[in-house]
Amino acid sequence: MNIFDKLSILLKSLIIKFFYLMFILVIINIFLRYIFNINFIFMQELVMYLHAFIFLFGISICLKENSHVRIDVIANKLAQKTRDIIEVLGHLILIVPFCLFVIYESTSMIMRSWIIMESSSEPGGLPLVYILKSSIYVFSLLLLIEVINKLTKTK
Repeated sequence: MNIFDKLSILLKSLIIKFFYLMFILVIINIFLRYIFNINFIFMQELVMYLHAFIFLFGISICLKENSHVRIDVIANKLAQKTRDIIEVLGHLILIVPFCLFVIYESTSMIMRSWIIMESSSEPGGLPLVYILKSSIYVFSLLLLIEVINKLTKTK
């Protein structure tokens, strides 16, 4: 087991914990809002952050476990070797350039956010917008690492 596989296992465990935490926070938020008429903006934003982390970090896990969406109607009719070639080409032509583009385009936005320590525009919101924006960068890196890991295992 290489370091990328260990990172993937750790990430999967973290995502599962984020999901349970998000679920509990949504239940608490609903309970507080509709029973006690209390609303905490920071809780709503925390749920939004957790949802973003689950989605963005979970994409690389889906790619690793081959549980991502495919066009099975077409794929099932192709030979395994043809499917493997299409998958490698898809990684090289679509995913790698996409990740590099996202990294390139998001770098300046994320750097500005960290420089000003950007916080929520809502009163009572979380002062961590720079961390949320950084998750875009981490998403791209994780996806790129997983694609490289898959391509090196294919050869």
